Amino acid sequence: MTPADLQTASFATYPPLARAFAIRHLGLLRELPMSVCPSFLVQIIALDIRFPVERETLEWQCTVLESMEAQRRTSLLAPLRVITLPSELERTNWVQSPGAYVEQLTASLWSTGQINTFHAASKALFEAIPEQADTTDRLLLIVLGHGADVSRPSLMRKLARQGIRLEGIDAASAKAQMLAEVAERAKRMPAPYTHWYVDGGTAWDVPASFDPVVSTSYTQLAPLRSHVLTQMKSILQSGQSGAEQMRTQLSKMSAQSSGSSRVTPDPVLQRFYTELFTEGSGTQIFSTSFVQWAGRELARRAQPATLLLRYGPRQRHRGLNEMVEEPDSITPDPEGALVDAEMNAFYNWIAMKRIAAPGRLTTLAWAEGSSRAVLISPDTKPNTISNRPLTISQALRAKYV
Repeated sequence: MTPADLQTASFATYPPLARAFAIRHLGLLRELPMSVCPSFLVQIIALDIRFPVERETLEWQCTVLESMEAQRRTSLLAPLRVITLPSELERTNWVQSPGAYVEQLTASLWSTGQINTFHAASKALFEAIPEQADTTDRLLLIVLGHGADVSRPSLMRKLARQGIRLEGIDAASAKAQMLAEVAERAKRMPAPYTHWYVDGGTAWDVPASFDPVVSTSYTQLAPLRSHVLTQMKSILQSGQSGAEQMRTQLSKMSAQSSGSSRVTPDPVLQRFYTELFTEGSGTQIFSTSFVQWAGRELARRAQPATLLLRYGPRQRHRGLNEMVEEPDSITPDPEGALVDAEMNAFYNWIAMKRIAAPGRLTTLAWAEGSSRAVLISPDTKPNTISNRPLTISQALRAKYV
């Protein structure tokens, strides 16, 4: 079976949104080469449990390709058509299991030396699709340093080089004002999955007005994390515990088998939380890795308008086997966690900057319990310092000269 043979009935077993999407864009799917059509189906088949932005992005890509002048579309697809594939690949059930097909396709491209050709052709295809216009004002709030010494002059130096170092923040009101900022923005822009609070420990008590903010924490997701760690322990004990083997085995864990329903009834969140622990690097063991990875994936997948990330003390570093066997050390490492959080916060800022329109991102990172923060916004000058007394709310709205 080839893409040209696809029929409406081919998608009869797909979930409702996925089936409707595939049928709506059936003409395009039939035109796509065998080397790329299953990759589209990988995204389509999971549409029912993807974030709204992910659905909108795929809709935009397909619509642009369909509206493209036929000769240009043919030209862009031509390099993908000349890629040769083993005949047995076409005989697989790639419509119902596109993910498995793509794994085999990747292996074939590498073994036949066609991977660079494929990457170049795929890149050209998607670069021909213009980005959607975006005018969202985005806010990134980061809290770090709980329990650590935050007095050193070099604190958050990477972020400080991009904005203004604030030395007069009112620590007593900072937590309440951060939560109030998130709640107020959620009230103004109530779209689902648009506002997030991710905590690396036990979450702060949030105000009753926090809906529709999605709030989650390392502590809340402990049952899911424990389940993934049990699988990791089993893989380690099997004697086949290479990084690739571990990744492959964890990738087979679905939201249904991971126990994610114990932490949320929302299927979209079940998928997201499961993949935080099955695809994330170190998220199962280090709370700082969990927060950084969650922030990165939210920027990429959900593209939030508001994101509050709070880093807490992670466990001390031990050997991998020991940490998997006994995942929760009773010895926290606040100083080591602060070093992690400083670098991770910088990466979080980069991730949000990538999705924000120019001049539409404000980032404030606060050293918890202190008067120190860094603010990066259209109104700040890089690598400057302010000592004037400010609350968090005042800092976000002040003009800096």
